[in-house]
Amino acid sequence: MKTGVFLLFTIYLIVPALNAQTFTGSFDLVVNHYYPNGNERVDTISYFFGRDKTAIIIYGKRRDPDMRMVFSPMDSTITNLFEMNGKKTGYILPMDEKHWPGMQYALRPYNAGPRKKLNYTGNETTLEGYHCREVLADNGEYSATIMLAEDIKLSMSSVFSYQSVGAGKSQDESGLFDKFGVQELPLQLNLKSKEEKANVIIRVVNFNNNFPDTIFSTEGHSLSKVE
Repeated sequence: MKTGVFLLFTIYLIVPALNAQTFTGSFDLVVNHYYPNGNERVDTISYFFGRDKTAIIIYGKRRDPDMRMVFSPMDSTITNLFEMNGKKTGYILPMDEKHWPGMQYALRPYNAGPRKKLNYTGNETTLEGYHCREVLADNGEYSATIMLAEDIKLSMSSVFSYQSVGAGKSQDESGLFDKFGVQELPLQLNLKSKEEKANVIIRVVNFNNNFPDTIFSTEGHSLSKVE
């Protein structure tokens, strides 16, 4: 009887993880920062959402290597892969809140986060082939102009959560969209700081329905485990 209860409990843990988001495909997240001192910074992260795994590629700056991260809810692991000095290496983290503080945002069901009545302006456009509606939002720190693609079953809170791997990593980016009450995916987002911080423009571009399964492969990498 105890075995049956344990098996049922395990299934209940896995199923929400697999059904947390229904979008499959790939895209690039491009983030432009415009600092008060006139400096600018651009970061690009590629996302790959499969049926039972997710991968991202964080492109390194200067001498830092690109980092590919593979998230596998089925075996509760996060595998970090990179190449340095011609050697393919990496490490495996357990998939838990200690090693992935933003996990709650990625694994919760789509549209399950906090919602507010959104301030639709009536402006509409098409971005990346998706119909988008303009929303204005404010959380005290930023005023936001958001172009929401409501047909994509994926939230921006979930998208940003995949960057929060590592003990103590910030969840501020994912939490921001909960504060706005936005549970859909913005394809363009303009954030204007009210506190002399950087203004930010976020774009989601280069959608593809298909990508090679090799994006999830660890072949050729020497891996170590982190407990």
